Amino acid sequence: MSMLSIWVFFVVNRVQQQTNAGKLTYHWSPHALLRSLTLSCLVSLVPLGIVASPALADETFGVEAFESSIVNQGGTGGWVPDLQAGSHPYAITTAITFNHVVTPTEEEEPPRVRTYGDPKDIEVNLPQGLIVKSRPTEASCTEAELESPEGPAGCPNAAAVGVFSVYLDGIEFIDEPVYNMVAPAGVPAELGFDAAGIGLIMHVGGTLRTGGDYGLSAEISGIPDEHPIYGLKLTLWGDPSEASHDEERGLCADEKAKQSFKRTDIHSSCPVERTSNPFLTLPSSCTDEPLATTMSTDSWQEPGALNPDRTPDLGDPRWHTATSSSSPLTGCLSLDFSPKLTVSAAEPEAARAESPSGLNVDLKLPAEESVNVAAGADLKEAEVALAAGFAISPSAADGREACTPEEVELDDAKAPTCPEASKVGAVKIATPLLEDPLEGSLYLAQPYENEPAFSSSPEHPGGSLLALYLVAEADGMLVKLAGRVEADQSTGQLTIRWTNLPQLPIGEMKLSLYGGERALLSTPPACGDYEVQSKLTPWSGTPAVAESSTLEIDSGPNGGACPSGGFAPSFTTSTSNNQAGASSSFSLTLSRQDGEQRFGAFSVTLPPGMSGILKNVAQCPEPQASKGECPQASEIGSTTVGVGPGGDQFYLPEQGRPANEVYLTGPIPPEGANQSGAPFGLSIVVPAIAGPFDLGVVVIRAKVEIDPHTAQLTISSDPLPTIEQGIPLDIRTLNITIDRAGLIFNPTDCTPRTVTGAIASVGGADATVASPFQPVNCATLPFKPALTALTHAQTSRADGAYMQVKMLSGSGQANIAKVKIDLPKQLPSRLKTLQKACDATVFEANPAACPAASIVGAGTVVTPMLAGALSGSAYLVSHGSAAFPALVIVLRGDGIEIELEGQTDIRNGITSVAFRSLPDVPIAALDLVFPVGPHSAFTVNLPAKARRGLCAQTLNMPTAITGQNGAVVKPITRIGITGCPPTRPKPKRKRKEKRRH
Repeated sequence: MSMLSIWVFFVVNRVQQQTNAGKLTYHWSPHALLRSLTLSCLVSLVPLGIVASPALADETFGVEAFESSIVNQGGTGGWVPDLQAGSHPYAITTAITFNHVVTPTEEEEPPRVRTYGDPKDIEVNLPQGLIVKSRPTEASCTEAELESPEGPAGCPNAAAVGVFSVYLDGIEFIDEPVYNMVAPAGVPAELGFDAAGIGLIMHVGGTLRTGGDYGLSAEISGIPDEHPIYGLKLTLWGDPSEASHDEERGLCADEKAKQSFKRTDIHSSCPVERTSNPFLTLPSSCTDEPLATTMSTDSWQEPGALNPDRTPDLGDPRWHTATSSSSPLTGCLSLDFSPKLTVSAAEPEAARAESPSGLNVDLKLPAEESVNVAAGADLKEAEVALAAGFAISPSAADGREACTPEEVELDDAKAPTCPEASKVGAVKIATPLLEDPLEGSLYLAQPYENEPAFSSSPEHPGGSLLALYLVAEADGMLVKLAGRVEADQSTGQLTIRWTNLPQLPIGEMKLSLYGGERALLSTPPACGDYEVQSKLTPWSGTPAVAESSTLEIDSGPNGGACPSGGFAPSFTTSTSNNQAGASSSFSLTLSRQDGEQRFGAFSVTLPPGMSGILKNVAQCPEPQASKGECPQASEIGSTTVGVGPGGDQFYLPEQGRPANEVYLTGPIPPEGANQSGAPFGLSIVVPAIAGPFDLGVVVIRAKVEIDPHTAQLTISSDPLPTIEQGIPLDIRTLNITIDRAGLIFNPTDCTPRTVTGAIASVGGADATVASPFQPVNCATLPFKPALTALTHAQTSRADGAYMQVKMLSGSGQANIAKVKIDLPKQLPSRLKTLQKACDATVFEANPAACPAASIVGAGTVVTPMLAGALSGSAYLVSHGSAAFPALVIVLRGDGIEIELEGQTDIRNGITSVAFRSLPDVPIAALDLVFPVGPHSAFTVNLPAKARRGLCAQTLNMPTAITGQNGAVVKPITRIGITGCPPTRPKPKRKRKEKRRH
């Protein structure tokens, strides 16, 4: 009778008066007993002080005396207080006396008693930890047996657990038997008795202070007011089978039955079979504070208000209270505390590496159940640290909800209303208090809104990120507890802490976290033996006990072989339109299997010619880019992230959540000795919001580099995040899609290409990946470039000749792949300048280190890709294997550097320059200028008889221009000459007419 301890709980939800053979019977609804789990209310642990009622002179209803004693038999047959923690006392007696006045009467007449009201309800709160079993005896009494017309004749003596007395006006009824009753459904335990021996049937029940300190309480509701009651007394026996109770057990104590019904079967001794089963147990904690039992009562004349859970509202003055204190308990250090911990994989799952998994935690606290042996210490705190590698599975968030404080209502006795989707496990608690175990669920608590005591940061004063609610019940007994779950910020290792547990005896507690694809836990990535450690602290004050259990993981994901730690990620790319030169979206996807090493970083190089029109995109500045706070004008695409182990990974963004966006950023500065900067970057923003979890914004940074020779784009990420606030991200799939309209365009060369990449793991493994790509319909693209050239008439031996070449190309055409120019003989290369070429090794290290004499010109490129032009110097660069220096034009702008390299050749006095591998990017204009000066690139070669210099020359420049699509145009460009004097037109000669003869 869980916590059946001493309360005369006239639990009255409805009182029916029945006249049956002259007997007045009161029935109490079993629904009221749902709030009772023990019988301990009118009796406490040790002798209590008498509490005088307030202001008797006022003739008000109240408590005149409230006394409770917990005793053992003394050596001389007397009684001594029981102060040993965890002991099983001989008896507990509780007595309440209400305010009254005794009026003397004539001799031999009983005195008259005047009361100042009739008690209606009583609630008594026992000290925390005082325990009464729900089933004190094997035998029990039925309601029909208790209400027999001949008195409680049918109740077996073996069901007797104590005696009861009620004090009425003029009469004192004593030693009425108290029986262990057959409890109604949904009620943990019930006691019953004929309170006055006149058919006034009462029942005793109790309740657990759910939401409080989980001590035992009791209430008396609707006490009948047919007779003026001025006192109550109840004694319960610690061992109902003890032989010393034989003379007052059952009908042997029922003097009224003996006299009224002339029962010849009632003897002076009522022995029963000895069981040594303890009915009562004292707390297992010892403090310097006295134990206190409190009570509150109201009257029919002035009923008190009730709280929503039907407990007295002590703020209402119509409730009268009394307190009784006793000496603290001693002897806690002698109490046994020998817990055993076992951890196993949840069935039917096997223990598999890197898989969503359930987990069973089984804690046993064995204790001998005997009145001759003190009970073991109760569990106060439990800390369980899972092995490293066990962590929260991010895929557990899919469809998950959390239980809010308002739904669980830890501070009251109401049943919780946590959503089903917040349930993550089951709990079963076996206790000697109840015949059946308490069963219930584990709920995921609302992050940062659970228990303020769990908070570890001022940013979240309402609780921790991770917490669990334990809710278990049986027969109306309800337990609601909060446990903190701590995740190591760097490893994700989990530690679960339950603190200040109720002082209730636990035989065994099983916590089972559910398995399945959406299991809360994920297992380590490798097979092996993993030790779960615990620290268990008793209420007795003795040191904590360390217990451990080993869990073996002996297979890989899906039950296959144990993971080998390999790394073979997949890599795919796609476009929405493969028409050559057309605008298209571009998407890349990285993925890996369970059991493989996790992603570290990645680098992807687009094929030549796949680039972007960047001038229309606002670059996200710092620090917004690092914070994930870029404006919409910088958005160029989105990302999808698949996380979590198992065959059903969870994808971010979750439906209805903020999207994961990709933004173009400004230049990325160099960092570290071996780091290089980049002209552009990406800010990949992933709001890590899933189910009830909000881990904030995860920002993945990447730099966008441009190859100076091919103009290919390479996207290189920073190390990918692996854990956020102790929850491993466990990225299985990463997709990045660039789909801003008009941004990405395809090459105009339809040669089969590949998108290449390199993916690194967190373990240091590298994987080279590639995905095929080929645009189509290149041949249909037009190709009509235009070329112009210009020189100056004024030349000199010292400064050479001026040359400017400009090439134009319209939009929508194939890009230029090759250009070969043959300069006229009149404008040959200047040999002195060729000899000043920069050594290739110097140039490749740093063009700025090249001698000034190697700079022969300047170039400018206008491209629709950029808002500004690219410009820079033209260098002569000497390669040891080449007969003549190369012409290299270094173009810079917007942080970009492009090198256009032309191979020079001189044959028969004709200088040729061939650019054989121009980048496949749109060039609206290419302007090359070779000025005159001491290091000019060109000089003049004219016949001696040439009188007007270049002005009299016809300068033709044969050219071959090849498109990326293979189209070729071969114009012969006439070089314009500026600075020539205007030519006078020749006068026309008049013809002489022949005379006719």
